[in-house]
Amino acid sequence: MKILFAFPALFLAVLFILGAGCSTTAPARTDIPTAGTPVTIPIQPDITRYTVLMSSAPGIGLTPQINGTLPPDYLMYVWKTDYGHFVGWDAPDYTVRELGNTSAIGNGTKVYWTYIGENESGGRPPVHVTLDIIDRATGATFGHGEQIIGWDTGNDTAVIG
Repeated sequence: MKILFAFPALFLAVLFILGAGCSTTAPARTDIPTAGTPVTIPIQPDITRYTVLMSSAPGIGLTPQINGTLPPDYLMYVWKTDYGHFVGWDAPDYTVRELGNTSAIGNGTKVYWTYIGENESGGRPPVHVTLDIIDRATGATFGHGEQIIGWDTGNDTAVIG
């Protein structure tokens, strides 16, 4: 008979424990900027003139200079260019890695912009490089940066500024 009374009491205790666990809420993430948080992203070039004949660099190094507060994780850095392409080049082996004209990387490290060295008799177009910092989970854009690259009169050297 005692077993008959113990079973409902045990059942009710389990229900109360589960109910209490399901009714608690996880703390909200406080590291996510709100829509009103201003984040600007100037893109800092390493050099202001570049030709593919230079052996000292695989391209113009571009580093995001983030002004504002961003969460430490969950970010995707999306680089795009409408002419040329991006390459990666870093320690420990400094091997050049092709990244294409759109590159999505998970950190704010430097990329290099370069172009194919063939002469174009009709002239090269101005180059628009953009960087968007996007929340991987929601797809929200936290910041946007742009850099324009022009050409010298010989049409073979990329020039910033």
